[in-house]
Amino acid sequence: MAGFHRISRAAPLCLLTAFSGLSGALLGGCSGGDTASLGNRLWIDHMPTDRRDPIAAISLGEAGAGGKTAGVFYRGSIFRGAFDTFTWEQGEEGRAELTLLQDEKTVKIRIEGCEPDQGFDYCVHLHGDPQGVRRYQSRRRWGARARADLDLAASLREALADDPEAAALLGEP
Repeated sequence: MAGFHRISRAAPLCLLTAFSGLSGALLGGCSGGDTASLGNRLWIDHMPTDRRDPIAAISLGEAGAGGKTAGVFYRGSIFRGAFDTFTWEQGEEGRAELTLLQDEKTVKIRIEGCEPDQGFDYCVHLHGDPQGVRRYQSRRRWGARARADLDLAASLREALADDPEAAALLGEP
């Protein structure tokens, strides 16, 4: 999947300087540790405290047979929210451009790794995020999605249900 960054947990301050391809190449200049692709992974701004706690989320993936990269921003709870779909174009040295499809507005993004909070495995800063969020985090088990999932609320429910710690935190509706 062209256009995806990889984020190294062991080098959280390292600027993302390369994009991964289908092979999942590591970042140039970053060494060791666990890595996560920005694409094919659920990213959230914080762990919700209950099912009604609104969060911001992002997910990127390959869209369709053409190999284009698309994604969705989501803001809301598991029960209610709003989304904005976009296309993603790789840039150079930790940069990308996304086009918000509803507004046909192009936004420049700068991407860098960061230190994840306890309970998360990966962290990324997206400078220029149109939601106003700068920091997203993810867990190892929230990766490996095959394509862009435009139903991010369903992805969130699925990821949290498959995550025993998060499922216990959120309990039943």
